[in-house]
Amino acid sequence: MKNKEIKQIIFSRKKNKKWIIIALVLVLTLSGGSVATVMILHKNSSRSEFTLPDNLAGLNFTEDMIAASGVTNVGITEETFDVENLTTVLEIEEVYAASGEEVTVGDKILKLTEDSVEEARKELERALEDAELAYRTGAIEYEQDLITAEYTRNSAILTGQQAKEVYDETVASLQSAVTRAEEELQDAEDDIAEYESYVNDGSYKSYFKVDEYQAIYDENLKALTDKMDEWGISWSQVTGGSAGSVQAGGTAGNVLGSSGQDSNSSNVKTLASLYSILEQNLKDLEEAQEKYEDAVTNASFNLQTLQLKLPSLQQAVTEAKENYEIQLAQAKLTYETSQSGAERAESDYNTTVEKAKSDLAALKSTYEDAKENLELFESSVGDGYFYASEDGTILRTMVRAEQALTSDAVVFVYSNPKELTVTVSVDQSDITKLTVGDSAYVQSSAGSGYTGVITAIDPVSSSDSRTSVIYSVTVQINVEDEEDSLSANESVTVVFGMTEEEIEQLQQRQSMQGGQTQS
Repeated sequence: MKNKEIKQIIFSRKKNKKWIIIALVLVLTLSGGSVATVMILHKNSSRSEFTLPDNLAGLNFTEDMIAASGVTNVGITEETFDVENLTTVLEIEEVYAASGEEVTVGDKILKLTEDSVEEARKELERALEDAELAYRTGAIEYEQDLITAEYTRNSAILTGQQAKEVYDETVASLQSAVTRAEEELQDAEDDIAEYESYVNDGSYKSYFKVDEYQAIYDENLKALTDKMDEWGISWSQVTGGSAGSVQAGGTAGNVLGSSGQDSNSSNVKTLASLYSILEQNLKDLEEAQEKYEDAVTNASFNLQTLQLKLPSLQQAVTEAKENYEIQLAQAKLTYETSQSGAERAESDYNTTVEKAKSDLAALKSTYEDAKENLELFESSVGDGYFYASEDGTILRTMVRAEQALTSDAVVFVYSNPKELTVTVSVDQSDITKLTVGDSAYVQSSAGSGYTGVITAIDPVSSSDSRTSVIYSVTVQINVEDEEDSLSANESVTVVFGMTEEEIEQLQQRQSMQGGQTQS
């Protein structure tokens, strides 16, 4: 396939056609056409204020329809260089086309310098490589983001499920800390009261039986001394010569130690035995007294220690209660936050996933745009030449040799006989019913019907009248059959607001009427 034929195929897919309304001055100056007047056939919803032309006889005109007449115009095409984001200056070496010349699809319009074309190609290839790398990296990050989002969602849900249990455990732990502090304080206060009783009311003396041992000793001492006096036996006889040990303890120290006449040996043995018991009583008394004094000393020391420790225990209780209140509020906040996080987990997950998808889609779009941009460059000027994409007559060439060809630049403007438009006037009461992109039905004076689409609505009124304000509406006509096609400067009637079914029914009636006329 020849390069020119390839260009023709590619140009058929290009998005560089921009249809414009023929300006009055341009039509008069360049095409020599006459100015066509238009007539509004429908100004409002009242059917009695207009009459349909003969070629639309039989149309059931509804309140939603608007009809107006106008004259067809040859389409004007702007041929543009649509490669985007190109910083390299493309230098025009030569321009082949001039105003007034006829061009066909694939004709060379201009030539670019080889160096600028090659430099531009390298720039676009680098941009494509960068975009592809960013997209591949983004795809990896996208998968990682999905994994992280899922983990975060599951973790939040699990945390929410465990939040009540954690909260209850925290409250129990805080309450336990307060209870322990209060128990330690109470134990200390109880010990202080106990030690005070030991020190102040002689409880230890009763506990160690000091008075009991003292009474036994006193009773046995009295019995011994009474018998010694009765039997006339001296201390030396009873003790074997020494009464010091008994006399040294308790009240026994004042017992007389004088020796008397020896009694019989039986009485001495009896008193000696009683003396041995008295010695044991003294030993028990002294031991109890020692324990009592030691216990009182220890109790006094412990009492002093506890009294010194008491303020810190009281402070510990206060701090435990304060910490309970603070930590309880924090635990409650954590619990509510966890619950809220669990409730939002799915929504947050979806938001994160959608953002990740959006970011990846943006990178993909950038990559695809870079790829399409390079393909468009290769298809439009890759071999160094810019070609015509349609047949027509050049009205004006917008570029010159030694100039730069920039993105979105208009290369030339030419008339395109395959594209016809009609501009009609619509009353202000009806203009709000129309939108660019709406379909329309176009009826020629010869009786042929065509579909069309609104391509422009002039927001500025073209009327100077204050009572009758009109707006210009441009419709592009779809002409499919070249043998029965419209031509420029033909009068047509445009009907807006018709459904596809209504258009089909009208065309069928007109076709039947045309057949009957011929017969």
